[in-house]
Amino acid sequence: MKFTRLVIENYKSFQFATEIPFPVGADGKSIFLIGGMNGAGKTSIMEAVSFCLYGTKPEVIYKNINRKELARGNTSVSFELVVELDDGSELIVKRSWSGGVVNDAKAKDLEERLVVVQDGKRVSVQNKQMWQDFIRATIPPGITQFFFFDGEKIQEIAADDHSELRLKKSLEAALGIQYITKLSEDVLYIKTEERRGFVQISDEDLEFKESELKREKSKVSRTIQERNEVKAELDAFKNQHQEAKERFQATFNAEPETRDSIREAEKARIQASNRLGQVENELKTMCEGVLPFAIAGRLFADIRKQIDAERETVQYEAIRDNAAILARKIVRVVEEPEPIYREKLSAEKMAELEQRIFRLLQQGDSVNDSIKILNLSDRDAARVLQKMETLENSDVFLIQPLLEEKQELAVQVRQLEAALQPGIASDSEKELFDQLQAEMESCLTQIGRKTEQLRLLEDEILALEKRIRDIELDVEKLYEKHHVSKEKAGFIEECDAIANLLNQYTVRLRKNKVHLLQEKTFEMYRMLSSKTGLIKDILIDDKSYEIKMIDRNGHEIRKSSLAAGEKEVFALSLLWGLAQTSQLQLPILIDTPLSRLDSTHRDNIIKHYFPNAGQQVIILSTDTEIDKDYYRNLQPYLSGAASLEFEPRQELTTVKQGYFWEQ
Repeated sequence: MKFTRLVIENYKSFQFATEIPFPVGADGKSIFLIGGMNGAGKTSIMEAVSFCLYGTKPEVIYKNINRKELARGNTSVSFELVVELDDGSELIVKRSWSGGVVNDAKAKDLEERLVVVQDGKRVSVQNKQMWQDFIRATIPPGITQFFFFDGEKIQEIAADDHSELRLKKSLEAALGIQYITKLSEDVLYIKTEERRGFVQISDEDLEFKESELKREKSKVSRTIQERNEVKAELDAFKNQHQEAKERFQATFNAEPETRDSIREAEKARIQASNRLGQVENELKTMCEGVLPFAIAGRLFADIRKQIDAERETVQYEAIRDNAAILARKIVRVVEEPEPIYREKLSAEKMAELEQRIFRLLQQGDSVNDSIKILNLSDRDAARVLQKMETLENSDVFLIQPLLEEKQELAVQVRQLEAALQPGIASDSEKELFDQLQAEMESCLTQIGRKTEQLRLLEDEILALEKRIRDIELDVEKLYEKHHVSKEKAGFIEECDAIANLLNQYTVRLRKNKVHLLQEKTFEMYRMLSSKTGLIKDILIDDKSYEIKMIDRNGHEIRKSSLAAGEKEVFALSLLWGLAQTSQLQLPILIDTPLSRLDSTHRDNIIKHYFPNAGQQVIILSTDTEIDKDYYRNLQPYLSGAASLEFEPRQELTTVKQGYFWEQ
C-alpha cells in the first residue's frame, strides 16, 4: 500500500486546497522528504492523514479551521487521501466537515461527510459505518501509531524501563495476535452464555464474583473514558500553548522568554530597584542630617566676621575699663628705667601726658565697636567655628555622586523592564504581552499536571485489567464446580477444546512473532546504535512484552542507564521491528525524528533506517535535522522532495517542489 496524493483545504495554515503528491521511484519504492520550519504545517499533515482515514470530533475540526476563512464564515474543511492498494487498485478517501448555510456556524453545526472512490467509481456510502469499517480493516487504527509517528511517540517508547508494557494491546495488534485473542474470548463468551442457560448459578460466591467483575469492568470503562478526556485536555493545552507561542512570535517578533531567563532578568531588575531605594534613602538621610546646616553655609563668612568683630569689641571694652592703669604704666615706661628724651618732663607735664593717654584709651576705636548679636564666650565661639569647619568638610559633597548614581540606576531599571517586555510600545501591547506570557506559563503547568494525571490513569487501568483477569479466573473456577447437562456437555467441551487450541496457537504465534520481533529490532539497533559492542542481545518476554537488553557479559542493561540518543535509537528500532514483523505494507510517516539525536546517530538513521523503513517513507523534517550534508547522503534514495513555505503575515502555508535549498 502506498499514499499517492494528499489534499488539505481550510485547515490551520492550509487556507486553500493544497495538494501534496507522493511520487514513486523507478525501483517501486517511495521515500519522500517534506521540509518545513517549526509552525509551517508538518504536524497538520500528520493530522490530515489521521482525520481523513478515521475522522475526529467536530470540536477538533472547528478549532483548527483557518482563521481568515472562519472570519469570512467559511467552515468547510476537507481532506482527501489517494491510496494505491497492494493489488494495484486505487482508493480515494475524502472526508469533509461543513456548517452548511448556518450563519455564524459553531462546532455543533458541523456535519461530517465521507466519500469513497474505488478504481474511479464512487462507492455508495449510505452505510457510512460499513465503509469506515472497511478503511479500519485496510489500515488498522490500533497499529498506525507504529507507522505514523513523531518525536513525541519515540520519546514515549524511550521514556522509562517498562514503557513497552503500556503498549501491550497495540503490540499484539501489530503482531496479528489481537484477532486470535478476540476469537478465543468470543468462544469463551459463548461457552459462558451456554452455561447460563442450563446451569443453576445460585452460589453466593459466584454472584459476588460476577457483581465484583461487573463493578471492575465498569470502573475500567470509566477510567478509560477519563483517560481519553485527560488526553484530549492534554492535547488541547499543547495546542493552546503552541498557538499562544505563535501569537507571541507574530506579535513581538521574538521567541518567548524561558522561565530561567525571565527569572534572571527579573532578579537583575529587583537588585537594581533595591539599590535605587538604598541610594534614595541615603540621600534622604543626608538631606535630613547635614543638608539643612550646609544650606546655611553661605552665612558662615558673616558669622566668622561677626565673631571676630565681637572679639575686638570685647578687647576694646577691656582697654577702656583699664584705661587709667594702662595710661599710668605707659607714662612710667617713658621715664623708667631711663628717659627716652633729652629734657625730663615736669610732674605737671607727666600728669598732662598721663591724662591724654587716659582719654585716648578711654575713647577707644568707635569704628570697630559692633553690636553684640552672638555674644559668645571665647569657648563657645571656638566651638561654633569648629562646627562650621566640620560641616564644610562633611559628606554633603557626596550628594552629587549619589544623584548621578540614582539617575543611572533609574535608567537601568527602565531598560530591564523594557527587556522583560520586548517590542511593547503601548499599554494594550503590554497587556497582551503579560496575557500571552501568563497563558503559556499556565499551559505548561497544566501540561505537566495532565501528563502526570494521564500516567496515573494508565497505571490504574493496567492494575484494573489485571484485577479483572484474576476475577475472571475465579469465576471460571466457580463455574467448573457445577455439573453441566449431557446435552450441553459436548458443546461446552468443544468450546473448551477450541479455546484451548486457540490459546495454544496464540502462545506459539506470540512466541514466534516475539522471536521475530527480537531479531528485527536487534538487527536495526545494531545498524543505528553507536555502541553496538555494548549490547549483545535484546530479549522480549513473550507474555508481558517486557524488553531486556543484555551486554556481552550476560548482564542486563536498564534502558534508563542509556544515553538519550541511545534510547531514541532503541525506540526507532522497535518501531521498525514491529513494522517488519506485522508484515503489513503500510506507509511510514515520520515527523521530526532527528531533533534530539547527535551526529553519529543521525548518520546511521540516514544511511540505514530511512532506506529500509518500508516500501514508502514520508519524512517531515526541519532544515536543521536533515541539513545539506544529510540531504546529500539521503538524496540517492529519494523519489522526490517538497518544502512547506509559511508566510507569517498571511498565516498561509504553500507547498513547493524541492527541498529548502532546491527552490
